Amino acid sequence: MATVEDVLRDALGHLGVIDAGEAIEADDARDGIYALNNMMRRWEANGIALGWADVIAVADEAPLPPEALETVGANLAVRLRSKYQVAIAPDVIQMATDGLALLRRDVLKTMDMTQRTGLTRPGWYDYRTDTWH
Repeated sequence: MATVEDVLRDALGHLGVIDAGEAIEADDARDGIYALNNMMRRWEANGIALGWADVIAVADEAPLPPEALETVGANLAVRLRSKYQVAIAPDVIQMATDGLALLRRDVLKTMDMTQRTGLTRPGWYDYRTDTWH
């Protein structure tokens, strides 16, 4: 399973502010974790239920399914871009946008259909006559 450090390294790498072998500085880790928790809470509130639980350290396991890691890293890069005052590559923006759309689609495919209470009628409906019996 991926760690929070893996997600942060992915995002910061997209921004070009760290190299592959470079350690993440404490300030960058703190700000990245804060932004990651906020972003993921917003996604959960918007119905993109990935099972997120807030993280507090780079060594924490990232509570994400593997298919969401790339999308989360790219979207976190977009979110952190203004902090680092760097231009973000169009392909990263496209990866973030497409990935988020795919996650939304996946959520829609797995949502249970529920019927709101109070909408049912006793008996049965005859579609030919448009009447309830």
